[in-house]
Amino acid sequence: MTEINAQSQQTLDSLLTKLGAKKLDTSGTKSYKSTLGQEDFLKLMTAQLSNQDPFQPQSNDQMIAQMAQFSTVSGITQLNATMSGIQSTISDNRIATAANFVGKTVLVPGNVALPDDAGAISGAVDLPSDATGLTLQITKENGELVKSIDLGSNNAGLVGFDWDGKDARGNKIGAPRYYVKATMTAAGKQSAAATDVYAPITEATVGTSTADQQFKVAGIGKVNLTDIKSFKY
Repeated sequence: MTEINAQSQQTLDSLLTKLGAKKLDTSGTKSYKSTLGQEDFLKLMTAQLSNQDPFQPQSNDQMIAQMAQFSTVSGITQLNATMSGIQSTISDNRIATAANFVGKTVLVPGNVALPDDAGAISGAVDLPSDATGLTLQITKENGELVKSIDLGSNNAGLVGFDWDGKDARGNKIGAPRYYVKATMTAAGKQSAAATDVYAPITEATVGTSTADQQFKVAGIGKVNLTDIKSFKY
């Protein structure tokens, strides 16, 4: 038994030497590699061929399978490196794209409309179904009605509206903000309809690559990129 153990240890030591591994040092601390690279794989394959039983050599299929496994691992490593580079590029493009949005006027869900330089507001009503009648009311912050617009009958979808910010006499009202409310008529019944308003993007948030791109829209607050329905230049 002792002789067999000694032979086994000698064979193992020879194999470890060819692989570049070190024995237990005098301090009792092991020295070893945490990862194996292509050079280590070739050493391992050479050692395996040198120490195989000549009467039962490794088959070609086994050799090909081992080489295929190493090629797969190597390919995955290269793919990970490539994807990391692509992710870095996407992050840079994400920042540049977000910056380009600042100052653009977009259509987003909301009922608070800020007038433009001419005092006008614009937006859309989002009809969930066809409507035989549609009315838009525009009020000041104190609830005072300043304009009522009859948009008539419309099919389901976005129905745009514009108001120049003037009263019936053509005078500018000049309020700092307005509230819009839409009422639709369908099948003889009235119900509220969602509204969208055009407003400028004042800030772009640069988050992680997996987070939704967010913007701060004047009068509305934070909105996701997917909430933007239209752009106005």
